Amino acid sequence: MPVVGLVVEAIVKEDKMDHFLQLIEADAVASRNEPGCLRFDVVQAQDDPNKFIFYELYTDDDAVAYHNEQQYLKDVIAFFDEGGAEVVVKKATGKFMTD
Repeated sequence: MPVVGLVVEAIVKEDKMDHFLQLIEADAVASRNEPGCLRFDVVQAQDDPNKFIFYELYTDDDAVAYHNEQQYLKDVIAFFDEGGAEVVVKKATGKFMTD
């Protein structure tokens, strides 16, 4: 069964950190309850406290589309678009290598 994986790297501006932490917590907690969301992890880098990696895994493109319509994600995207962080997103559709 193919799955959709997203890896997001965000370098958050120091003066925007508190706002970001509120937004990403709301996004992560709610996303984990979405239909088709298999995993949503947020990791803060030990060597750079402004760097975050998100690992998201969905059952299919429909689950990603559903996620993209949620207000909590739109709030995070607006934060990025307003310059709160530099962001790189990578997406892959494939299979679990252990299947």
